[in-house]
Amino acid sequence: MRLFRSLLAVPVAAAALLAVAAPAQADPVTTFTPANTAGVGAFPCFGQVLAFHDPQNTFYGKQTVWIRADFTFLPILAQGCGVTATLSWKNLDSGASGSFPPVPLGDGTAFGPTDALWVPETLPTGPGRVEVTIDTNLPHTPGKGTFYSPE
Repeated sequence: MRLFRSLLAVPVAAAALLAVAAPAQADPVTTFTPANTAGVGAFPCFGQVLAFHDPQNTFYGKQTVWIRADFTFLPILAQGCGVTATLSWKNLDSGASGSFPPVPLGDGTAFGPTDALWVPETLPTGPGRVEVTIDTNLPHTPGKGTFYSPE
């Protein structure tokens, strides 16, 4: 009986240690629906502008929406494909709105995963629920996401 209690104590102690070491629950990452768009630089060139917001992944301490391009194209006449993206935002709680200056985005990989870097967009939204729309300078369907900004 003593051996049984000792064997039972080991998993119980391990479970208690894991419970203590578990990280605190953080605000969730918001992944936006992508903006599907045509691109320039190669023909044919089409793809997406991807975006996400992570409250723990700020840029110089400011809440940030991170964006990048992911295109597919034939690498015959050009070595890349790109688009100019604009993020418009509206604070659903305060009614404030605005947009970030257009930013050029590009992708140099014809097929497969993009080699594009994530570009930070710090939006001065104020605290509250913020809806962001992604548009481009070429024919597209807009991307969209909503997140909570504490600042």
